[in-house]
Amino acid sequence: MIYLSDLPTGALAHVSSFLASPSRALFAVALKCEEVDSSSAIAGDDWDVLDFGDIEKDLAAKLSDEDIRGVLLFIDAVNNLKKLRLTNCIHVTGVGLELEPLRGSTIMQQINLSLVGDHESPKLDPEPPISCAEVIPILDSIIERGEDCSLEYLQFPKVWRKERNTESDFHAFLTRFNNYLSSR
Repeated sequence: MIYLSDLPTGALAHVSSFLASPSRALFAVALKCEEVDSSSAIAGDDWDVLDFGDIEKDLAAKLSDEDIRGVLLFIDAVNNLKKLRLTNCIHVTGVGLELEPLRGSTIMQQINLSLVGDHESPKLDPEPPISCAEVIPILDSIIERGEDCSLEYLQFPKVWRKERNTESDFHAFLTRFNNYLSSR
């Protein structure tokens, strides 16, 4: 029996060249490419932007935190990624962003956690499970870099923005983020 991963890297790279960036990374992760030459041939190495809105909405909606984590680790997001959009990733909680994938990034410029595409309603029903408790520590680890931090833009899910309690962890983070932006 022959497996897809048994095909020559050149053939797999050609097939992946027809895929959107997130799909190329998911494809390489699924193949468990461990050789650097094979992985960059299949997934590419230009990872300034990762927008899950570039793949089919149904596929993005099925992605788990582990899928997101796998892609972020595979592309070495902490050292390569400047813009992240979790468009249509409505089942993530934020756990996949924890630890190595984004923690302490100094090159990340924009993070969009709204889970919706441009010009789409921010209201999602049912409300997505993305958790402040999981994501805020990661965002803190990025802005704590001070002058080394490049983060300029954050967009949050509607479910977080409708929180009116000024004592919440979300509002405390917003204060820290605004202070960081003011000190630049």
